[in-house]
Amino acid sequence: MNQIDLSMQTNNSTPINKKIILSANIQEKNNFYSFPKHIHQSIEIYYFIEGSCKMDIGKETVMSEAGNIIIILTNTVHSFYLDSNISCRFIHIHFDPYKLSSIFMDKEVFNIDLSSILSSINSYYKLVADENMISLLFLIIDEVNDSNQFSETLCTLHLTELLIYFMKKENISSLFSTSKSNGTSNYVFLAFEYIKQNYSEKILISDIANYLNISSRYLRKLFYEATNLTVLQYINIYRINKSIDLMATTDNSLTDISLSVGLGDIQHFSRLFKNIIGINPSKYKNMLIQH
Repeated sequence: MNQIDLSMQTNNSTPINKKIILSANIQEKNNFYSFPKHIHQSIEIYYFIEGSCKMDIGKETVMSEAGNIIIILTNTVHSFYLDSNISCRFIHIHFDPYKLSSIFMDKEVFNIDLSSILSSINSYYKLVADENMISLLFLIIDEVNDSNQFSETLCTLHLTELLIYFMKKENISSLFSTSKSNGTSNYVFLAFEYIKQNYSEKILISDIANYLNISSRYLRKLFYEATNLTVLQYINIYRINKSIDLMATTDNSLTDISLSVGLGDIQHFSRLFKNIIGINPSKYKNMLIQH
């Protein structure tokens, strides 16, 4: 893999009209619906319009009722379930925090590092929505369902306004100021991309560091500051995410899935899966089949 010069990457921000919101819709569940524990790199927003549900988020059980917003941060194990047959209707949004953050990489123009601010929250945030937040959530849904050439841009702007309004409302605006440099952000973004492209193969921290033309020690420092995870923890979580996708979308055996996500040994895969998700992969796959 060729080394790269990060001095050439300082303007490597995401255009505002690129897809930041991965999915946004209104869903309705009932009759003791449940979705098993899972984990992902996106940030998830729920706004409950009617009814209620329970979520296991990390080690907590969180009750959500109509009018509540739940924001679930990246790399957080969580599940969703109803403990009655009463319907639960909610807005559900997934967005890529790293792409969103990269829009604001020019700190001479913006003094906001959204990823750093959001990652300061441990695993989730729960609040009562007000009229402004509800309006922005429905505007996002409207734009996602619109094919207009400005829809992606408006989605990003509405999402950004929602998050900034949330931070203002919850009095965490003091976190707007950040000491991280554009180069730091770029190194971490490019490390994400390297993992995305190479997760099915053996990855050493030195491989990523050599690709970025920095030391392994410096990479570890930057990566942990940006994600609150070690590089290895992130790689393992990424691979487990991919294995869950494969369980849900293919008939591949667990051995084949383990190999395809770069974990090789099925025993190592099973131990790692259980450590992260809380149950072994065979049980999880059976839950998906029954679901």
